[in-house]
Amino acid sequence: MTTSFLRRFTFALLVALACPSASSAAEPLFDNTGDRCRNFGIFAPVDRAVARELLPARYQVPRPAFGLVELASCEGGTLDGQPTGPYRIAEAAIVMPTQRGGIPFPLGDLNLWMLWLLDSDPALAAAKGAAGYPGGVADIAFTPPVRGATRRFAAQVGHDGGYALAGSLLFLSRGLGFPQINQQYGQSPRGRIRTTNTIYKTTEALVGSATATFTPGSTLAQLFGKTRVQGLGIAGTGWYRNTTVLLGP
Repeated sequence: MTTSFLRRFTFALLVALACPSASSAAEPLFDNTGDRCRNFGIFAPVDRAVARELLPARYQVPRPAFGLVELASCEGGTLDGQPTGPYRIAEAAIVMPTQRGGIPFPLGDLNLWMLWLLDSDPALAAAKGAAGYPGGVADIAFTPPVRGATRRFAAQVGHDGGYALAGSLLFLSRGLGFPQINQQYGQSPRGRIRTTNTIYKTTEALVGSATATFTPGSTLAQLFGKTRVQGLGIAGTGWYRNTTVLLGP
């Protein structure tokens, strides 16, 4: 029995040494935070064939498939511990399948394949670009409403030929009362990248119907299958922390 145990222990040890865990292989790239960020986003169905072309083959396309366009205005934040000052961000993504055992979209946390991450702050844009995310500095026009039971949102993003978001959202609650943890994925020349987005505090949550308008022939118009889509509008105020790592091939 002792010999058998030693053999099994030795084999397990060799396997562990030869096949390190994904977490141990992850290479830290950068951390950033956002303080009192007011966001506005729209979820809407997308063309599965186009989503299949944009997603790497290793990932499945959910049925039904959804996309997300979102932006936020933050009063401040940090990049690797250094203050950034106020900034705005805009993102577009495909909603990926929920991890096994997780609560599926739209009730649970999100897995997102990022089409781009845009910034008003050059340092944030440089960090994300160096990690391998598409994007850069862009003109993001967004002044979020801060009062009222029903609030009208409007925004313009100078990317992909230009696109706009608008909606009238209903105040739902004074925060969610629990953290949200979303995983954002991308591909760099060195391998897959992942950003763990932890929204650890919220003070407002709003929901309602919203529309997004895209430029004809743009990536978003092709993905969503039309130049104007109506979908689920979400908004809120929160504080977040992002940790971005290189996962490898």
